[in-house]
Amino acid sequence: MLKILNNVKVYFITPPKLLFKSSILILTLLSICQCSKEVVIPNQIEIEAYDIKVNLDLNNLLNLNAKLEILKKDSIDKFELLLSSEAKIESIKSKIKNDWIDISYTRNKDTLVLTIPSEIVSNRELIIEFNYTFPTGEIKDVLYFDRGHRWYPLIIDQIARFKLTAEVPFEYEVFSVGDLISRKKLNEYSQFIWESKIPVFKLPIIIAKTGYYQKTYKECNSKEIYFYSLIKNKEIIEEILSEACNTMKFFNEHIGEYHHNQLTIIEFPEFQGTNIATSLLIIGSQLFDFFKKGYYENLHFSIACQWIAAGTFNKLFGKGFWFLQISLPHYLRLMYLRQTKEEDAYIKALQKGLVAYKEIANSDKDVPLIDIDFPDSPEKGKIIYGKGPYIIDQVCIQIGEKNWEKLIKDIYKDFKGRIFNYNDFISYLSKYDEDGTCVPKFEKMLSERGIPDN
Repeated sequence: MLKILNNVKVYFITPPKLLFKSSILILTLLSICQCSKEVVIPNQIEIEAYDIKVNLDLNNLLNLNAKLEILKKDSIDKFELLLSSEAKIESIKSKIKNDWIDISYTRNKDTLVLTIPSEIVSNRELIIEFNYTFPTGEIKDVLYFDRGHRWYPLIIDQIARFKLTAEVPFEYEVFSVGDLISRKKLNEYSQFIWESKIPVFKLPIIIAKTGYYQKTYKECNSKEIYFYSLIKNKEIIEEILSEACNTMKFFNEHIGEYHHNQLTIIEFPEFQGTNIATSLLIIGSQLFDFFKKGYYENLHFSIACQWIAAGTFNKLFGKGFWFLQISLPHYLRLMYLRQTKEEDAYIKALQKGLVAYKEIANSDKDVPLIDIDFPDSPEKGKIIYGKGPYIIDQVCIQIGEKNWEKLIKDIYKDFKGRIFNYNDFISYLSKYDEDGTCVPKFEKMLSERGIPDN
């Protein structure tokens, strides 16, 4: 779906809504991956890290210098990257010792094909520098660019470390993923440095008018939660921060220590749900109506994703992608519910999802969860959100809750900041499958239509 936000084109996918009768996840933009059915470019190279410098000038242009650390095979002399056709490229260069040489390229809409100079074609490690401008349009209050805008050179299914140094006029402030390392004034500009030392899946940038947001923060153990809101009700703000902190404390204890120093939560009026990035949640204003009524399911789910889906990362469109990306963190949310509201609330929430799925179970619109390629219908949403957590519940019953918690801790410890796929999940589950029956049962439940047998 295309929307125009402050004269900027924003492409995102609106997922199916879970239409339960009470408070329910009016779930979130699947901007955890923020992807449509795009063609995944074969991995000829790996982008290891970004060092991006951004300057917002008075002509509403972003002037960008992006250095990419790249690993490649010796034989590769060409590779593809995605960069918006709206980006005006001034130069692309590669570093040879202390010199920079030009990289030739061809361009077809958003696809760049770079040719590696013969002098460095045998190098496995490259540094490629892009200098270009990117138009912002008029910035009324807040500007938001994400992966879907292709404002930086990328490969759609890769993760990388990230550093952003942004200089903007004094009347603006800048937000991104990772931690805010530095904020200071330089002559006529304010400089913001954001950095993630572990890889992230997408690199959003938000530029807002200074004073547009009300800033509130809360210390949460050794971490901090920053909330940039449009609502002014201090009581509601404190409740939201408290709920976020309690959720983080639970996952810190039951999965592993949160991998950044801060979590940034930003209210965005025109979003339909929540855009989930590593250490950054952009929440649509309509969800605050639910928060005011005490319905925090969306917030719990979004924070759970900070550990699994935006802390560990799933192979884009790989086998079981939507189970790992959505069903699994949704079940983590239910674990938190069980801890804070006790067993009855957990069972009730689990059954709500299953009841919604039963409406289409074994119909011509029902498909095996493992076969879902994209959640582009309400029926697929009910399978992912309703049937998926129920399958995990059956796994927990078989291996025991303590073993399930050990399993999730192991996954987070070993795959934090890394790609985690379906086969990895099976391998880790096998460690706790003492009689060898749990894994076959699990795979059967994922690969069949209908309500799984107990």
